[in-house]
Amino acid sequence: MSAIFRRNISLIIFITFFSILISCPSIQTKDLVICNIVTNNLPDAAAIGTFADGKILFNIGNEDSLHLIKPDGTSDFINNTCKLMDSKGSCNYHLLNPNYVIITSKHTCKVIDLMGNIILKNFKYDKMSVSEKNDRFLIMKHKNNEFTEYNVNNIGRISKRISSLYFSNKRHKITEIFSLDNAWGIISTTKGDNSFFSIIEAQAKNKTLIVEELYDYDSTDTDTTKCITNNQINDIQYYCLYISSNDNTLKLLNISNLSLNNNSFNINTTDLTPDIGFDTDTYIHVIPNVGFLVEATAYLKTKYYIFNIFEINYFDQNNAFGELIVNNTYNNFLGSHIFTLPNKTIVRMIENHNSIKFVQNDLTSKIPKNNPYNNPHIKQVYPPNNESIAIGTDKLNITFLNPIDPTIATYISIYYINNTNNDESILRQKFLCTSPYCIISKDFYSLTIYLSNNTFNIPNASYYVEIDDKFIEYKYELIKIPGIKPRNWIIKTDGSYTKKVTTNSILGKLRLNSTGSDKFRNLSDAKKSVFFDNMTNELVRSIPIDYWRIKNVKYEDEIDMVSGATLTTFSFQIDPPKTHDINKNSSKEVLEDLNSLIRSQGFTSNLDINNYTGDIDKDYGFQKENDLLEEIELSLKNFIMDPRYKNKKGTNIIVFKVALIIIDLISDIRFILKNDLPELNLFIPSIIFLSFPFILNIFLAVIIFKFEMQISKNSEWFKHFIKPVAIVTVLSSGDIEILHIFDSNFGGFKIFSAKFSPKTLNLIFWGGALNIILENLPQLIIQIIYAISSSTYDIASLLTLIISILVFLVSVVECSYHLFMNNKNGNHVGIQSDCNDEKDIT
Repeated sequence: MSAIFRRNISLIIFITFFSILISCPSIQTKDLVICNIVTNNLPDAAAIGTFADGKILFNIGNEDSLHLIKPDGTSDFINNTCKLMDSKGSCNYHLLNPNYVIITSKHTCKVIDLMGNIILKNFKYDKMSVSEKNDRFLIMKHKNNEFTEYNVNNIGRISKRISSLYFSNKRHKITEIFSLDNAWGIISTTKGDNSFFSIIEAQAKNKTLIVEELYDYDSTDTDTTKCITNNQINDIQYYCLYISSNDNTLKLLNISNLSLNNNSFNINTTDLTPDIGFDTDTYIHVIPNVGFLVEATAYLKTKYYIFNIFEINYFDQNNAFGELIVNNTYNNFLGSHIFTLPNKTIVRMIENHNSIKFVQNDLTSKIPKNNPYNNPHIKQVYPPNNESIAIGTDKLNITFLNPIDPTIATYISIYYINNTNNDESILRQKFLCTSPYCIISKDFYSLTIYLSNNTFNIPNASYYVEIDDKFIEYKYELIKIPGIKPRNWIIKTDGSYTKKVTTNSILGKLRLNSTGSDKFRNLSDAKKSVFFDNMTNELVRSIPIDYWRIKNVKYEDEIDMVSGATLTTFSFQIDPPKTHDINKNSSKEVLEDLNSLIRSQGFTSNLDINNYTGDIDKDYGFQKENDLLEEIELSLKNFIMDPRYKNKKGTNIIVFKVALIIIDLISDIRFILKNDLPELNLFIPSIIFLSFPFILNIFLAVIIFKFEMQISKNSEWFKHFIKPVAIVTVLSSGDIEILHIFDSNFGGFKIFSAKFSPKTLNLIFWGGALNIILENLPQLIIQIIYAISSSTYDIASLLTLIISILVFLVSVVECSYHLFMNNKNGNHVGIQSDCNDEKDIT
């Protein structure tokens, strides 16, 4: 909310002045106009003030002359002003618009014009104050608290109004009077040194003062107290700024609801810059239509702070901080060296060796402003409030008025505003404001916030940014900056962004981690169904998309191939959008969005804070369910590329046997289609010894799978892989031994990890032996006869014969192996005795 004035700022203009002794020519450069006033009285130089037309008035030491600088750069002076008082003491000066000066010395005052002519003669007073606009002044005498208000009218004439003030308690003594535009603030004390505040307007009929105690007010040091009036429609607010007598902090006083009937009012005070303890000197200046400029020493440095009373509610403690303007380095002038101009600029008198340099600074960009983010420390943001950004925007930016440093990490959150559900807030992303999500610029003035590229994912939608308090602190101040409250920084997405509506649905699935899986398995079936429905609803809300686009399909347990744990998976169908849907992302994009939200590392999404999605396995993500061919392709790829998928106990040779069985079946079918088989009387035998084993093998496969699904502990496995089971059932027509692909543990894949019961193993074994007798041996004999008898024997017939011989030999050897060899391999598939059936099944 602040900025440092630097020497190279183009807005800095050095005003041309004259020398006390000689005229001073201007020295002009590209950015500066410089002229010094040479004098031997630098420590006594003092600014008096600025007239309404922009003229500034100052004096130097005891030269008895006032120096006047006009807006056009010309200069003039009023000579022998203090001597006009006929006083041997020092004089003080005050502006009086339009063209007068009040001279005071030893409780005597006189008014002169800019030519040195006396307008009002000497008169005595006990207290005096000049109005905010310098167009009137008030003097008071302690006798009956009599006060006289002098007004300068629009033609420059001075009139006066006399009255008396009374306290209901006579112990009060007026110690100070402050200008409050059309009113006057009064500080009074009692014998107990307690300070009290009163307020009155000159036209008030009731002259009895109502008092309110003023805590922490130093009645012995009133020179630093300044007041300003904020005239709102039907609501006049008065503000005064003073230094606390206890801890040298700034106190802001607010006066409201002044009644002309009885002079009653409301009073409220607050601490400004509570974290800054000002060291020694503190000076307060009024900036017209803004508030206060405070010059103070803090942390052994002299600095300037601006308080924009007209726009910012400093009674909100989050905003109770003045903004750093410039370090007052190498300048001995303090307090009486500031001119505040009506156009929100200041002129500073700066010591320059044995001369005085006048520097004009534009405060327009330095004044803290009220903004939609309710955070005056922020200069600007990207994107600005309520402005549109493109879909996929992945960074935001905040520029501050002071250099910043990171603090202990606090959270930044992005919410989607669901206009279709009572403006419900849905969390899109929440993360700690640390690297790599928050990066401070090299000049320390801005903060870039990096997001995932799917945070803003819906066209013509509204989001808001929420930032916790104290997420950043000022680099050169021990002050932490408040954040941005909900819905104060609204971001909208571009409504012109359109998508072509796609027509494909996608099946995807996610799974719970170990904790979530255990909880889910302990639920009743009815509660599992409710859980599944609620999980579906949360997925819809988290994207968000129309509720009908995600359908729950099934849930089941699966074994994690890496950890070996049994985890619960949930399958969903994602349908394509319709033309009237707000979110027209395709099914694939919705799946990718969910996968990104689930797999997110370092930030939190709506899924993480919900009861039904909080235990989703982040490593698993949201995966597309592949069909059988895609699953086999992916599995083979993983098997080749990643050694962790290999299983030392797996019967990996099974793939060659399966391939041999399928090739043999195809060859046998092609053989019976030969044209000369009927002539050799081999067609009918070939049909019989092919079809009968074919039917017998399929029958055995159906019996085996039915048996396993009813009583086997692998029933859930069979339900999950129903499609591949059906395909293998058809292929088993060539040889029932092909079923061993499912219990081969090939590659360690779940689909090949079934554990058949002893009955099933026996059926497969004896079915295989029967297949040798009923198919392999007869087919081999028929093919040998054909080779001897056929006059049209070709290479294809020869390959069929070779395959039949190879299949017959492999089957016979394998059968003999199971019958007569004692294999100690734990995964060995052989004959099991029926006496172990019950034990194995349970």
